[in-house]
Amino acid sequence: MKKISITFLEKSDISESSRVLSEAMLNVHLHIAVFQGHGEKERKIIEKMFFELLSDLPGITFLARMNRKIVGVMRMKTCNGSKFSNEHAQSEDVANLDWRKSYWHNEWARHDPLDQHWHLGPVGVLPSHQGKGIGTKLLSRFCQEVDACLSPAYLETDTDKNVRFYERFGFEVVKETEIFDVKNRYMWRPPVS
Repeated sequence: MKKISITFLEKSDISESSRVLSEAMLNVHLHIAVFQGHGEKERKIIEKMFFELLSDLPGITFLARMNRKIVGVMRMKTCNGSKFSNEHAQSEDVANLDWRKSYWHNEWARHDPLDQHWHLGPVGVLPSHQGKGIGTKLLSRFCQEVDACLSPAYLETDTDKNVRFYERFGFEVVKETEIFDVKNRYMWRPPVS
């Protein structure tokens, strides 16, 4: 395998990083339910969503690079609970993409721990590069950063194989809910000294 380097996100990396995340997460069950498909149209919508996230709320974002090409992205952000609104409850319109996104984000925010923690996500590796240790390298870096702060960490996932992957790094499922008939797991990692 070619050498993987881990770098920080620069402003000039946001477009490529958003594309990588959109490709990595196109077939995620929750994204298919929210965006109602997994074709090129939906990938572009997901890319735009990640572009806005990385532009407006970058947190600390690490990139996995192979020959300067971005092949993986991992964002972490310190927080103590997310803000949510019941706006989506007012006008339930399952056919409306904005309503589905609002409902999804608010459901996740409702479960965000109030204790200070590092929130992990999004994390994605290009499908062509999955299974080559890139996610492991990114998560190892995440744990190194979090452990240096003696801080707990938290994430959300809907994918069984991701649950097993995160468990290898000390995360445990602390809650489960369903969003659009997709099981979501909320995972917590206590501080490690």
